[in-house]
Amino acid sequence: MSNTKTITEIRRLGTCRVNFGGRDMGYTFGGCTAKITTDWVDINVDDFGTVPVDDIDTGTNIDVFVPLIQASVDNYEDAFNTGRREADPAGGEDRLVFGRKVGTSIVKMRLVLDPINDVDGIVLYKAGCYDVDELGYNNEGARILGLHFKAFMDEDRTPGDMLFRIFGGLS
Repeated sequence: MSNTKTITEIRRLGTCRVNFGGRDMGYTFGGCTAKITTDWVDINVDDFGTVPVDDIDTGTNIDVFVPLIQASVDNYEDAFNTGRREADPAGGEDRLVFGRKVGTSIVKMRLVLDPINDVDGIVLYKAGCYDVDELGYNNEGARILGLHFKAFMDEDRTPGDMLFRIFGGLS
């Protein structure tokens, strides 16, 4: 018999400069949060009853919440990965159009959260935005866009360094 357990760590990064896919998305408002979850399975054998002889790591996931203060067509395009940018035929502002076929993979790019203070930052090697909250406006009238990213394995990287890394001192 084996038992599954989950260990979750919440990291509060504070205000960050956000870079997604090599494009500067601007700053956050109210601070980013990273939720790192590792799942483990107890390995038990008959000789020792319920006392485990080992724990096996069955996976680590990271989800980050990014309250972006600079809403723009570029940032919406990155956030709503099901949309496609289209120029206005009348020469006006670009717009996003939606309606692609189901079964299309989520857009995955490198996400860098670089805090403006001395807190360590995080790089997700392949991140995808899977949810968007419209958080409304702050007291200065700026629109805040809440983006939820999760990391995917980057199989082109070295084993043991394929999901994310925590760094310090880049601000």
